[in-house]
Amino acid sequence: MRTSFIFIKGILALLLSFALIAGCDDGVVEPSIEQEEEISVTPEPVRAEVPPAEEETPPAQDEETPPAGDEATPAADEETPAGDEEIPAVGEETPAGDEETPAADEETPAGDEEIPAVGEETPAGDEETPADDEETPAGDEGDSDPVAPSVPVSLDGATIAFSPEGVDSEITADLKALLPISTEGVKSVKYFFCQELLDITKIGDQNVSFSITDGIRLYAAINDGDEQMVAYISNTSNGNTFGYVRGPVADALMNTGGMFVLMKADALMDSGSVIGVSFDGQDHLKAEIKRPVEIAKVSSESLIDGVDFGEKGSYISISDLLAPVDWRGRTFEDYPNYWGYYGVRLGSDPNVYGFEVVLDTGDVQCDISGKRQAILTGMYISQIDPAKATKSTDGKYFLVPDPLRSSRTVQIPVNRFGYLTYFNNGRVLTQDFKLYVKGTVHYGFGYLKTDWIAVPVKRTNN
Repeated sequence: MRTSFIFIKGILALLLSFALIAGCDDGVVEPSIEQEEEISVTPEPVRAEVPPAEEETPPAQDEETPPAGDEATPAADEETPAGDEEIPAVGEETPAGDEETPAADEETPAGDEEIPAVGEETPAGDEETPADDEETPAGDEGDSDPVAPSVPVSLDGATIAFSPEGVDSEITADLKALLPISTEGVKSVKYFFCQELLDITKIGDQNVSFSITDGIRLYAAINDGDEQMVAYISNTSNGNTFGYVRGPVADALMNTGGMFVLMKADALMDSGSVIGVSFDGQDHLKAEIKRPVEIAKVSSESLIDGVDFGEKGSYISISDLLAPVDWRGRTFEDYPNYWGYYGVRLGSDPNVYGFEVVLDTGDVQCDISGKRQAILTGMYISQIDPAKATKSTDGKYFLVPDPLRSSRTVQIPVNRFGYLTYFNNGRVLTQDFKLYVKGTVHYGFGYLKTDWIAVPVKRTNN
């Protein structure tokens, strides 16, 4: 029995030797039986790397070692284990046309994009760039939309302003005549108010809130008060009209000197398409609502320091103080009828119109020391209101109390506007300076608050 065992063992050894010799001829070295017995635990499959050409590829660790004498190279039609890439036979070149996938820890050559491994997601933040001849899918974010076509209107850099024609009418403007569109193929134009107006909370010194109805009616409320319609747009087959409605809210906003509206427009083409209108390249139109009257920043007449009260130089007419100019640049001095045309009825006489002016004589400043400050002690500033002042028996003079002796009056010629008076009983002044006054004007378009008006004062005459 022992001799038979030895003989069988020898036969097995001889067969194993032939198997090893055959394996060497194929370029593959198979593990021995003893090596196979040492593999007791099959590791988890690991993503295989494509080895360089001409290098030996060790057998996959998760495959069962075939019996001696069988070739270790998997058959061509054998499926590669899930998650592992197919490994070419040792000594075989990578098939033509197949690019070699770099190992996971290898650095991608400069200029080449890194190709993620099969099953991996593209790294976050990296977007795939479409080929030059590929059409970018519609609706993808990040794609810049082409510039939308528009029907251009040239304003020639001019400011569009709507101005009143009379105190008894609203401010209207023919948009078709004001903003002519000569582009061929335009059938009609529709104007509407911009939604950006809803974000405005301040006009001049007024707190305001706007609302829009149907795109063509603009409402406003001041200081959380009642809402009133202040403007409208009419779009008809005959054209387009803008209107600014007269009323307490509309007048108050206009009299700040900073009222404006924002409008857009769409053009209906003969083809049936609708194209936006651009104004000097902008998609909207800003139009100012001009205050019909502007008050001068410097009075047209001067005061004189050191003269006796009641003498010329101790007073100036309110008309010279205000020196108004209408929205066309016409002065009231050249067109005195404008006092009545833009005015409000004064008193009970239905034929007398003008401006009611209230100066804030309790807050007057000067610049004697080179900077703005309150007037000096001994300076007296007052206003003569023709509706309240006492007149002489013959009606030619205002009887004005003397600043130093109230029981004594001085005579100042009567006029329809009244006066600003000045008297200095303090130190002698040897240089010219300015007084600064402000007030409220009531006229045909409501109330406006003036800015500071500078009144030149000439130094004391020796």
